[in-house]
Amino acid sequence: MVELMAVKDYAQQIAEAIATVVKIDVEIADRNLVRIAGTGRYHKGVGLSMDRQGYVYQEVLRTGHQFVIETPGNHPLCAPCKARGNCSEKYEVVSPINLDDKAVGAIGLVCFTEAQAKLIQENQQSYLIFLTKMAETIALKMKEQEFLAGLVSANHYLNSIIDCLEEGLITVDLDGSVLHFNQAAKRLFSANLLTPRSHLKNLFTDQIVTDILKVGSNADEVIEREVHVETKKNRVQMILRALPIDSEEGVKSIGVTLRPFDEIGRIVNRLSLQDAGYTIDDILGVSETICQIRERAKVVAASKSTILIRGESGTGKEMLARSIHNLSSRQQGMFMAINCTAIPEALLESELFGYEEGAFTGARKGGKLGKIELANKGTLFLDEIGDMPLFLQAKILRVLQERQVERVGGIVPIPVDVRVIAATHRNLEEMMAKGEFRKDLYYRINVVPIDIKPLRNRKEDLEILCKHFINGFNEQLNKNVQFLSEGFRRRLSEYAWPGNVRELQNIMEYAMNLVKDSTLTEEHLSPRLKSLEIQDVLNEYNLENVERETILRCYQTFGTGVQAKERTAKALGIGIATLYRKLARYNIE
Repeated sequence: MVELMAVKDYAQQIAEAIATVVKIDVEIADRNLVRIAGTGRYHKGVGLSMDRQGYVYQEVLRTGHQFVIETPGNHPLCAPCKARGNCSEKYEVVSPINLDDKAVGAIGLVCFTEAQAKLIQENQQSYLIFLTKMAETIALKMKEQEFLAGLVSANHYLNSIIDCLEEGLITVDLDGSVLHFNQAAKRLFSANLLTPRSHLKNLFTDQIVTDILKVGSNADEVIEREVHVETKKNRVQMILRALPIDSEEGVKSIGVTLRPFDEIGRIVNRLSLQDAGYTIDDILGVSETICQIRERAKVVAASKSTILIRGESGTGKEMLARSIHNLSSRQQGMFMAINCTAIPEALLESELFGYEEGAFTGARKGGKLGKIELANKGTLFLDEIGDMPLFLQAKILRVLQERQVERVGGIVPIPVDVRVIAATHRNLEEMMAKGEFRKDLYYRINVVPIDIKPLRNRKEDLEILCKHFINGFNEQLNKNVQFLSEGFRRRLSEYAWPGNVRELQNIMEYAMNLVKDSTLTEEHLSPRLKSLEIQDVLNEYNLENVERETILRCYQTFGTGVQAKERTAKALGIGIATLYRKLARYNIE
C-alpha cells in the first residue's frame, strides 16, 4: 500500500488551497503521526512528529471517524497534553483520510481566533462535508499513485522477464520502426543500428523486411526465416521468427525473435533422447582391448582431434563415439549421427550440407539446414565413412580443413565448429589402393585411430555382456533370470559371433523370451546355435575351413596393411599374389 508520505507535495497543495479559501490553518498527518503538510504556524513543523500534541489525530486514526473539538485544551482527549487549560487553539475539526476502509491519515482545520471558531461553528455541517471531500481527494491521489507505482513495477518486472530471455526480441510497428528491444537483441547489433525508432532495414535485407511486415496484415500469420546477422563480433546464423501482436484494436505491432542455430541445437540435444546417451562405463568388457579403449577414450575426449573408429558391424562403434562425446566439453552440443550407407547417395549431400531455397526442383522454401550445421559446437559422427561417395569425400575434407560448409546452391561459406568422429568396418587402405577412398581424407580422419576387436577375439567379455543383457531383459520382460547353465555358456563360447555384440543381444533376447525359471539353458538358444555342434564336427575336418581359419588368424595377428600382408604371406609360406587370391576366395576382407 502507498503511504501518505508518497503524495506529500500534493497534500501540501491541498492544505494551502483550503487555507487560502477558508482563511483557516490546515495540517495533515499520516498514520504514524508525522505532519506531512501544514499552513501558517504549522508549516515549519512539516516532517516532524505530532505524537506529543496530536492526541485528537490519534483518536481519529484509531476510530476512523470525524471529531469536532469545541474546547481545545479542556476536552477529555487533551488530557495528556502539556498545554491543557492553556491551549492557543479555539476550535478544531479533524477528518480521517480513508483508503480501502482503513484510516491512513487525518486532515484538520484549526482555528486560533474567536471569529474563525464562530464561522466554523455556525456552518459546522458544511465544513465537515467539505473536509470529507478533501480527504477523499487526497485518498484518490494515493490510489492513483498506487496504481502508477503498480504500473511502473509491472513494467519493470515485464522488462526484467524479457531481458532474461536468451533469444533476441524486437517489436516494431506496422511500418517497420523499432518500438522496443531486449538486452539479448541489443547485444547482437551495434548501438547505431538498433535504437528506438530505428528501422528494420538497418538490420535485415529488403526481402526479410518485406516478409516480416506481411505478418502485420494477418493476425494468424507467423513466418520463420534463416538470417545472417552481422553482430558486434562476427557473422552469426540465426532463426528469425515474426508474429503479429494482437490487441483489442487489431494488429498494431509485430514481434521479431532471433535465436542462434547453436542454441537450437543445444535445446534439441537436451530435450531429445540423445541427451540420455552412453557414458564410458557403458563400454562393457574385461578384456585387455576393451580396457585400453576405455582409457584411450577418456584421454582423447578432452581434445578436438578427429577420431577414426574401426571395427566390424555390431561391435559398438557408435556407442563408443557417443561415450566420447558425452565425456567431452561438447556434451551440451548436438551429437549428430550420419550413416553414410543408409542415406541414398542422391540425398546424402543435401542431408549433410543443407541447401538454399531454389537450389533444385522440390527444394523447400527457405532452404534447409544441413546436419553438419546442426552439429555446430557439438560432434558429427560419420558412420561407415568408407561408403561415402568420392565427390562428398572432398567436401568433408574441406569441412575438416577450413571449418566451413557450403550449402547446395549456396555461395557463402558458413563457419562451423564441429568435432568429427568417423567409423568404418571396411579396409580403407585397400580402398585407397583401388582409388575408392581419398588419401588426403584418410590422413585427416585417421588422427586418433581406435580399433574395436570382434567379439570372437575377446570371448572373455561374454560373461559381463550376458549379465548386462539379462538385467535389462529381466526388467523389460518381467523375468527373474539369475543363472546360465554350463551348456549355455559353452555354446556361446564356441560360437564365432559374426554379428558381434548386436547378435549376442538378439540371442539373449530370444532366450529370455523362452525361459520360465531362473536359469538359461541350451533349450533356450536359437535354432542356429543348437545346430552348431554337428556342423562344427564336419567343419573341423574340412580342409578349406582349416585353411581359411589359419589365414584368418594370421591375417588378424599381423594386420591389414600392405606390409602386414607381406608378413602374413611369409608366415604362411606362400607368395603375396597367392595370399591375395586366397583372401578373395575366402572373402576374408
